[in-house]
Amino acid sequence: MIQQKINKKIVLAGGPSTGKTSVLNELIKLEYHCFQEAAREIFSDYKQMGLDFKSDPDKISEEIYKRRHNDYYQADILNCKDNIVFYDRGVHEITAYLRSIDKSTSYWDNLPADYKYDLIFIFQPWKEIYKKDRERIEEFNDAKKISPFINEIYHESGIKIIEVPIISIEERVKFILENS
Repeated sequence: MIQQKINKKIVLAGGPSTGKTSVLNELIKLEYHCFQEAAREIFSDYKQMGLDFKSDPDKISEEIYKRRHNDYYQADILNCKDNIVFYDRGVHEITAYLRSIDKSTSYWDNLPADYKYDLIFIFQPWKEIYKKDRERIEEFNDAKKISPFINEIYHESGIKIIEVPIISIEERVKFILENS
């Protein structure tokens, strides 16, 4: 019987423009398997239709959920460097975002219990690197507002959380790899 290697599922979590994607891109360069943030592409598609997250949070959240759900289970069949898979956000953050705008329901509040990541690296708001773009329309204060909800949802899950220090991208990557 062939025993399947189990990949460690690690989430880079945090609000918008905290440096997660920059770190993820560096991990990709180091040949780690990384799942990109699904929401940016989905938000872009909705923006082209003249809609945004607040116009239909349930529908958009469901689309994000489908992608993150698929990514979560895709990791089980991959052959990955050091048996590690990185995610730019996890399923839990959908609930956090909905809570932050008072739109969560028992469905969303209960959903994270079905997803057990091995480790969460939390990125906190960092004003000096914050910038808006076509998909990221939030102000820095909005980014600060979502962070406690993200921290809370992962604390509720009981998954080990490590806060990523505010240091250079290269130092953050080294920190994450040393603590994985």
